[in-house]
Amino acid sequence: MNKFFLHIIALFNPIWEKMGVNTAQLRAILDVKLKMDDRRPNAYTGMRQQAQNKPRKNGSWAIVLVSLLMGFFYLFIFAVGTSLVLQFFLWFSVFTVMMSITLISDFTSVLIDVKDNFVILPRPVNDKTVVVSRLLHIMVHISKIVGPLALPAFAYICFRYGIGPGLWFGVLVMLVSVFCIFLINTVYLVALKLTTPERFKELLNYLQIAFSIIVFATYYLAPRLVQKSQLAQVNLADYAWVNFVPTYWFARAWLSVSGLDFRGFSIAYIVLSILVPFASLWLVVKVFAPSFNRKLGMLSGSEPDTVKKRVTPVNTGNKKPFYKTLARLSSKNRLEQLSFELVWMITGRSREFKLKVYPSLAYVVVYFAYFLFNGKQGTPAETWAKLPETNMFILLIYISSFAFITAISNIVYSDKFRAAWVYYAAPVKTPGEILTGAFKATLFKFFLPFYIVIVLFSLSVWGLRILPDLLLGFVNVVLINLFFAVVYLRKLPFSSQLSVKQGAGTFLRGLLIMAIPGAIGFAHFGLRYIGTGSGWIYLSMVVLFGLISMAALYLLYTRYHETAWEKLDES
Repeated sequence: MNKFFLHIIALFNPIWEKMGVNTAQLRAILDVKLKMDDRRPNAYTGMRQQAQNKPRKNGSWAIVLVSLLMGFFYLFIFAVGTSLVLQFFLWFSVFTVMMSITLISDFTSVLIDVKDNFVILPRPVNDKTVVVSRLLHIMVHISKIVGPLALPAFAYICFRYGIGPGLWFGVLVMLVSVFCIFLINTVYLVALKLTTPERFKELLNYLQIAFSIIVFATYYLAPRLVQKSQLAQVNLADYAWVNFVPTYWFARAWLSVSGLDFRGFSIAYIVLSILVPFASLWLVVKVFAPSFNRKLGMLSGSEPDTVKKRVTPVNTGNKKPFYKTLARLSSKNRLEQLSFELVWMITGRSREFKLKVYPSLAYVVVYFAYFLFNGKQGTPAETWAKLPETNMFILLIYISSFAFITAISNIVYSDKFRAAWVYYAAPVKTPGEILTGAFKATLFKFFLPFYIVIVLFSLSVWGLRILPDLLLGFVNVVLINLFFAVVYLRKLPFSSQLSVKQGAGTFLRGLLIMAIPGAIGFAHFGLRYIGTGSGWIYLSMVVLFGLISMAALYLLYTRYHETAWEKLDES
């Protein structure tokens, strides 16, 4: 596949030479970069590659396959109403958003490749060759996504409207991709100018989190909401602002050239669709090139001023950080307190941990919305109006346990797992105190604030009558996660490396444990179903259920706290 792209790029050598690019150096740089890309984990297969822990040679094919499946998914847009301009406006808009977010999240290592500053720039390679190689590298990456992503729509258009409109659609897709490159490079330059390199890296991490949430939510919610909405009746001609949206230009340009809807301003839309992407490419190469390379150099290290500000002591008197106070109040001894503080600090600094855990909080909301709108109550507005009459809050309570499980599952893994020798060097009698401290830190940092939001939302919808259920649900969710930790996570915080042996050997056990929230939630729902309207009898049943759960929670916590060294899972 890489040789095919290199041959295509070589066809444009006369253009590169006129731009001042050394074509021989360009080919050599791209050849090495593409080979490295095939061996680098990506967003689509990163977890699988990390688990296998072995070199890869054909990582591009996984990207192609996933993009093709997403392309088939986007075909549902062409079933929205009967307005062609609306359908193509939506398709180009979704395509642009997904391409832009993918550039930011998945190809950060490509867009911000600081290795060029150390390997290529010291050599006799001019700035234009470096920038064009970076842009072409990005375009090859994009082609591996754009081609499969647009292929189902291209085949549909060719079959429905003919080969000519299909080819023109393919040209517009390439122009949209060029425009996306310009947008993201502009955003990166502005961000690098307004923020420090460290803050910029944090921003990218949160954008990656947002990308995973958007993809997940789109997959589950978009078809159902579009099906139930009044979007099909929207007339874009009634909204003057769409004339300033680039994706509307591309939609109108396709309709005009295809002969399906030629109007007075059609020529303007066609000119804008062609001129703006090429003007954007010229700006990136000619204007942004020197500034972009200088800004990239900032990412290779910390700025002196930033370091000085970071180490400057701040006089806060005797006031301790909030997490230290929380650790002291929730811990029985100093060792448990130190474990609490360690997990709190590392989870706040580890970008990898945030990328794995933070999306799970949003997934809970997406799952709840999916099940909420999965019924036959009518439109989303009608479904929302009938929500207080249901017992959906029980579902919301117990699916929140999966966010907690995700957090405690990931506190044992780290790419710096070799630093765990400090646990064994310290005079620790029983590691159970370290385990319970880590569990409490995860509870207070990731689950408790999230559950407070769930409580406030539930009380606003269902009222104070469900307060006993919310309290019972909290105890049960903590019990579920403690049981998960006792059986499945007898490992010290950040002391293990994820491997295939671990992932495959514990899959069945983990699957069985994941069924526990469903079983307890079903029991709570049955209790609610039986006891509704019985007043004090129902409250007594809830209190009894709560006492049983608290007793089980105390026994499990005691067992977990007394975990000995020989009981730890060293795999």
